[in-house]
Amino acid sequence: MVTEVIMPKLGQTMEEGKIERWLKKEGDRVEKGEILLEITTDKATLEVEAYGSGMLRKIIVPEGQTVPVTTVIGYIAEEGEELPAATKEIPAQRETESPAQATVRTETRAQYTAKPEKETKIKASPLAKKIAAEKGIDLSKVKGTGPGGRITKEDVLSSTPSTEKSAELSPMRKAIAERMSKSKREIPHYYLITEVDMTEVSKKRENLSGISYTHIIIKAVAEALIEFPQLNASWQENGIKAFHNIDIGIAVALEDGIITPVLRNVDKKTLQEISSEVNRLAEKTKEKKLTIEEYSGATFTISNLGMFGIESFLPIINPPQACILGIGAIKEKCVAISGKVEIRPVMKIALSADHRVVDGITTAQFMKKLTDILENPDFI
Repeated sequence: MVTEVIMPKLGQTMEEGKIERWLKKEGDRVEKGEILLEITTDKATLEVEAYGSGMLRKIIVPEGQTVPVTTVIGYIAEEGEELPAATKEIPAQRETESPAQATVRTETRAQYTAKPEKETKIKASPLAKKIAAEKGIDLSKVKGTGPGGRITKEDVLSSTPSTEKSAELSPMRKAIAERMSKSKREIPHYYLITEVDMTEVSKKRENLSGISYTHIIIKAVAEALIEFPQLNASWQENGIKAFHNIDIGIAVALEDGIITPVLRNVDKKTLQEISSEVNRLAEKTKEKKLTIEEYSGATFTISNLGMFGIESFLPIINPPQACILGIGAIKEKCVAISGKVEIRPVMKIALSADHRVVDGITTAQFMKKLTDILENPDFI
């Protein structure tokens, strides 16, 4: 029986995938369930299993190619079985020039092959003529801005065709661009910023092993969401969807984009369990081994740039979630306490919220609750 190997659709946002590596070559034996190839999606690099047993008879899409989901990329069959007629291999992509580049190339070549019908004297500075000769620029096509229409050095330089090439977008970069543009275009964002005194957290954390500020903030956010479930929701076409689970996504930077591993049921986890889960997901993220379930379906997102010294920022909501919390750096500041000035570790937090889902008074109460929890961390 002939088995089609197709580009799978791994997640709702996936529209195409890139073949990173075939783990089998044509003629190799393949067993059902065996890892056949690796693909890169808009989120991560994933392994694809064979859906049938037999011989990898034909690889249609070579490594490095990007194709739409459900595209047939190869065939598994027993020797002698007839393959479908449409098994032509997709050729490797070549670097092609844009129409604008082709026009420049054609015009440049024409400068040396086309003989003008009548020689006309061109007024240009000596430096302009020298630069034009070095760059192969036809001065008769350059408009002079000097006295009497004289061509200057600046005129020649400004007419030089650009040779810069645009970098190819990775599937992840393309998905981020589309998703964030859609978010800012369609979601009515509003923002709340406040400061948190992290003195008590800092003191208690000294007695904990393997617990970071991020772990503590994740737990505190979950505690606050229990009291304000309106933020743990999503705007849907038929109304607002409230989530029963508190599944928090943690924004993690990769070389070519951002991915958000998800911690499930955070409100039911201890700090130690949160720490262990964050570390596990971080390791899988680094190795690009996250499964779809591990990076999809967050109900609330936290983005922490504090480790880079950023005091405050306004993150963009990751749809379909209603909120995202931006965490800034903890810095020592002068704070008025009972009429006295003290130096305290202070952290700024910024909430971006979807006004269709939740109003300002509710998010303000949430921020107040979160501040109270962090300034009096009884859960530590």
